[in-house]
Amino acid sequence: MAVPDTSSASSKYYPRFTLSAECRRPAPDAPLTDQQISALNTLRTQIHTAVAKTEAQRRWADDRCLLRYLKARRWNINDTKQAIQDSIQWREDFKPDIPDKESLWVETEPGKLYVSGFDMESRPLLYMKPRLENTTASIRQIRHVVFHLETAIALMPEGVQNLCIIIDFAGSSMTKNPGVGIAREIIHVLGSHYPERLGKAYIINAPWFFFPFYKLISPFIDPVTKAKINFVDMKKQKPKSTVISTPSSATASETDLSSTTTSTKTSPFKKISSVSHPTSSSSSSSSVSDNVNLLDVIPEDMLEQAFGGSSSYEYNQEIYWNEASRVLAEARSNLEQGAPVAAIAPDTKPNTDS
Repeated sequence: MAVPDTSSASSKYYPRFTLSAECRRPAPDAPLTDQQISALNTLRTQIHTAVAKTEAQRRWADDRCLLRYLKARRWNINDTKQAIQDSIQWREDFKPDIPDKESLWVETEPGKLYVSGFDMESRPLLYMKPRLENTTASIRQIRHVVFHLETAIALMPEGVQNLCIIIDFAGSSMTKNPGVGIAREIIHVLGSHYPERLGKAYIINAPWFFFPFYKLISPFIDPVTKAKINFVDMKKQKPKSTVISTPSSATASETDLSSTTTSTKTSPFKKISSVSHPTSSSSSSSSVSDNVNLLDVIPEDMLEQAFGGSSSYEYNQEIYWNEASRVLAEARSNLEQGAPVAAIAPDTKPNTDS
C-alpha cells in the first residue's frame, strides 16, 4: 500500500492508514475448547458447502468471521448459519465494499465520519462528529456508516478483529442528533452484519440531551457491546501514564511488548495465526467509565490535538475518498483473487474473540 509523502505540507490531509510505533501486537487469548472447535468445524462445512456459492464468499466467511458470528449467537450453530447466510445475501445486495460516490458524496462532504489512525492495540480509529451532520435520515446515512466500517475493516492488520470509535459531541445540538429510528436501523445493521467488530467506544463531550437518547436506544444494544462504551471526561485528561497499559485482550503476563517496532511505514508485527478477541475482563463490566485517559489507550501521534494528542490531521473530502476507495479496492481484489480458504487446524486450538 502506497504511503503519502509525510514531508509534504499537504500530508496533514492524508488519513493515517499506517500503524504508529506504539501500536502493538494483539495479545493471544485462551484457546478454543474441544466443543467450540467442533462447532467451528461443523459450521465451516455447512457454510462452505451449502451457503457460500463463490470462492470470494468462502474467503469472506473464513474461520475468524465464523468465530465472530458464533460468539455473537452464543455458539448456536443453527442461528449462526442463518445469520451468516443473511449477511452473505445482504452483502450481495447492498455491496458494502463498493462505495457509490454519487450517493455518498454529500454524506462525506463535511467529515462527520472518517477513519484515521489506530489505538494502542492496532485497532483502526473511527472518528464521529455529530455536530457536522448535514443530511436527514435516509438509507444514504446507513450506507455512509457502512462505508467507513468497511474501510476500517480493510485497514485491520493481521490478527486485529475490532475497531475503536471516538464520538465527539462538542458543538452538537438536538437538531444534529440522529433520530431514534435511524439509530435503531444502524444498530440493526451493525449487530446483524458486523458482529464482534467493536473493540472500544469513547464518547467525548456528551451533552445533556444525549443521555435521554442513549436511554432510548440502550435496549437495542447488546450488553456486551454496551460494556465497551466509555464516557470520557476531557477535564480529567492528562499526559500519558508512565505505567504501560496492557491490551484489554490479555493479562499483563500474556502481553508481549517486545514485538513493538518503531517503523510507521509498515505493520509493526508479522502475520499472526491466532484470532484476537477481547476477553471477559474487558466486556463483563456493566457500567460505563469516565476515568479513561485517552493517551493511555491511543498513541499520541494518532490522537487528534483536540483530544490531547499531536495528530494534525485535517479532513479533506477528495483525498479521504480517494484513499478509502483505494483501500477498499485492494481489499476487494484480495478477496476475489486470494488463495483458497484454509481452515484453522483443529489441533492448534485457535484463539477466540471472547
